Amino acid sequence: MFILLAAWLYFTGFFIISFMKKDISFIDVGWGPAFSWLVLAGILLGPYEPGQLQVLVASLVFAWSLRLAWYLHGRNKAKGEDPRYKELAKDWKGNYWVNAYFRVFMVQMILCLLGALPIFLVISAPPASLTVTAVIGGVMAILGLGIESIADLQMAKFQKTTPRTSKFCRLGLWQYSRHPNYFGELVFWFGVAVASLSVSYGFLGLIGPLTLTVLLLKVSGVPMIEEKYRSHPEWDKYESETRVLLPLPKY
Repeated sequence: MFILLAAWLYFTGFFIISFMKKDISFIDVGWGPAFSWLVLAGILLGPYEPGQLQVLVASLVFAWSLRLAWYLHGRNKAKGEDPRYKELAKDWKGNYWVNAYFRVFMVQMILCLLGALPIFLVISAPPASLTVTAVIGGVMAILGLGIESIADLQMAKFQKTTPRTSKFCRLGLWQYSRHPNYFGELVFWFGVAVASLSVSYGFLGLIGPLTLTVLLLKVSGVPMIEEKYRSHPEWDKYESETRVLLPLPKY
């Protein structure tokens, strides 16, 4: 129950800040640190002292969340309010900020809780040593974080150095995959879920990355981005030469 309260306080706090800034896309900056906040709440308010497994998972989540917050803060600062939220809000009826609170902030809170399920399973378990499964999960998570970080840096370089007329990034990992950053994200969270298999009922932690996979591939990630560019004259060629996720040569 205290995890639910901690999540509600966090996302409501970001709603208040967003209201003051008149920019609901500010929640993007808060998405990553939300997981660190929940880890801290779980460790400080939980019944057990953290063991090696708990320290591993907490460290991975801290590294992931801080990197993501730093990246999104820099990106959003340069771009202003994310147009995706403007598109989302155009069909809202009633008070804009009431809609924003329940449709954006509370929905993201629920998604965060689902995504953090493998973290909760580990943090709430008795102190545990590292197992082979935990080490494999940790290596997967580090690999995923590295791929996501490299992909974001390559995209930032592309956007900074390439004329606006060129829509599609073909630098580094992006020459093989249209969404290598999402691939890295999924590898990271499946790694955390694999690490959580070391504790009781750890298999339930797979719900987190599976939910994220559905969201990225079927709802708000890949479909929204690709729909935006599908009418571009170079799209068909670009699509035929690249994979959706896996950053490896197609042929």
